[in-house]
Amino acid sequence: MGSTLLVGMLLARAKRFRAHGICQTLVVILNLGPIISFMLPAFRTGIVSGLPAHLGDRFYAVTTAHAILGGTAELFGLYIVLVAGSNLLPRGLRFNNYKRWMRTELVLWWIVIALGVGTYWVWNVTSVAVATPQPTVVKIPATKDKAAPKTVTITVSNFAFDPKDLQIEAGTTVIWKNTIGRHTVTADDGSFESPIMAPGEEFKRTFDQPRPVKYFCNLHGAAGGMKMAGTVTVK
Repeated sequence: MGSTLLVGMLLARAKRFRAHGICQTLVVILNLGPIISFMLPAFRTGIVSGLPAHLGDRFYAVTTAHAILGGTAELFGLYIVLVAGSNLLPRGLRFNNYKRWMRTELVLWWIVIALGVGTYWVWNVTSVAVATPQPTVVKIPATKDKAAPKTVTITVSNFAFDPKDLQIEAGTTVIWKNTIGRHTVTADDGSFESPIMAPGEEFKRTFDQPRPVKYFCNLHGAAGGMKMAGTVTVK
């Protein structure tokens, strides 16, 4: 998007104003797609519940700044498109100094792009290549103490649960321990959902009924085993 905006700027400098208008208009309109389909749902799911209490955390602060400035840049861009490319707005809402307005919008977009890179960094920290985990069977040793707790730990990282497919006995408590990035543990059927976990935080769930339980990270996966997801099979 940033590269296309620069191309549009060069077209304006070459006085190819029609091509310039088409180029910049396409950027503004096409950008609505990822905003509506991905960015707004991710912001609502991952950030809104933590505001304003967690604004001191850069995970929330950088993402919120990106959302506010990005939304402003998109609305500002749509306004410029309406003024420059149509007669829909009344005269009192129009402007004549196109160069000043468009330069302001270009600077704003580049700030938004920089914040977008920052948002990706604080959400994911780093990309880690994870081999496809094999199903793991955890055998709990026999004990005479029936009250002894049964626990199994699943490591959460970017962007996988390890082990991904886990088999346990009924009555076992599963601990998801986050080691890197920000992640959730969300059941496909909605029976449980963790808060967003920072590195070092964990989420526990005890499984008593024999059944397969599918889950996923609400920020990096989806129900049905999409992307960052896993399964706990209770025997």
